[in-house]
Amino acid sequence: MTDHLPATRAAGDLAGYVAHCDEPAGYLDFAHVGPPLRAAVDARHAALRVTGTSDPVRPLEKIREEARRRAVAVIGGDVEVTFEASTTAGLFAVAFGLAGSGTLLVPEGEFPANAVPWLRAAARGGPAVRRVPRDTERITAGALRSALTPDVAGLTVSAVDYRTGWKAPLAELREVLGPDRLLVVDAIQGFGITELDLDAADVVVAGGQKWLRSGWGAAILGVRPRALKLIAPDLGGWTGLADPYEGSAGTELGAPAKGPDRLLTTNTDLEAIAGLNASLGLVVEAGTARLSDRLGQVVAVLLDVLRHRGAEILGDDWPASRRAGIVSFRLPGEDPEATLARLSAGGVTASVRAGRVRLSPHVSTTEESLRRFAAAL
Repeated sequence: MTDHLPATRAAGDLAGYVAHCDEPAGYLDFAHVGPPLRAAVDARHAALRVTGTSDPVRPLEKIREEARRRAVAVIGGDVEVTFEASTTAGLFAVAFGLAGSGTLLVPEGEFPANAVPWLRAAARGGPAVRRVPRDTERITAGALRSALTPDVAGLTVSAVDYRTGWKAPLAELREVLGPDRLLVVDAIQGFGITELDLDAADVVVAGGQKWLRSGWGAAILGVRPRALKLIAPDLGGWTGLADPYEGSAGTELGAPAKGPDRLLTTNTDLEAIAGLNASLGLVVEAGTARLSDRLGQVVAVLLDVLRHRGAEILGDDWPASRRAGIVSFRLPGEDPEATLARLSAGGVTASVRAGRVRLSPHVSTTEESLRRFAAAL
């Protein structure tokens, strides 16, 4: 089964990207955390050295501006970008900035990071939260349409489901919502590596520690101009002001900063952003379409191995266009934790989520890793 992976083609098409990949053989857990790219590690080290010079900030601010441009290129369309410490921090900034009227829809089974901020905001007078029943483990346009009522102000959704690998049909969800409701997308599971309909989203949030492989501490927060008008800087701190030093010793709020920077609570980690910038640069150079195609090839091999083994694969009948880099399965008659333990003993790193073993390879996953998985299974 593993002989069908076109490694030569990948080496030719994506050699510049793969050269920076450095993960242990058998590592199939990028949905949990992605071992950082060498370029990201080097960029972080270089940024740290800059902080020890006589000009410790300005060079890193230039890197931040380059990272903005690269993130805009990946998201696409008319969008402004700032950087938060994490996906969760970005979602909290948006959740607490929305007006209190209306209802915000959250699909059942969402990752907690894309549910807790809205629930916290609702408890403080923000939009009410209502769950959208999923359609056989998926969020679909039909499921959304059934949940839509006049009071709905928007939907928050993961671009890729962390348990199943279902790639949400964002363009279809946008069509159902219409132009006047917000579509907030948690894109951490695949941003830059999987083709996603991000042009349909009003807000895009994605941390760099998983598929972007840039390490912890920096997340992209992209906001369309229309959405920015609806999100108040309620969690905005002094760095969210246009001139934080005006007023009476900080006792009066001045005008907010331009763009989504007004949502920032405090300074972001410029060293982490340097790593994120390096990862984004490699994504832009390689192209999300090529990266996504390669990842699909790797996933197809894993699916073949699992089918040969008789595994119960979640969403095995889903079209390839709706599957990202996550595969969840169970072996008949075996507890998933026992399967995970056997994989671990065979040198394979994976996870268990919601009663299934979850595999999440990357474009750099080698034939050796796939053979190791097949042998351990």
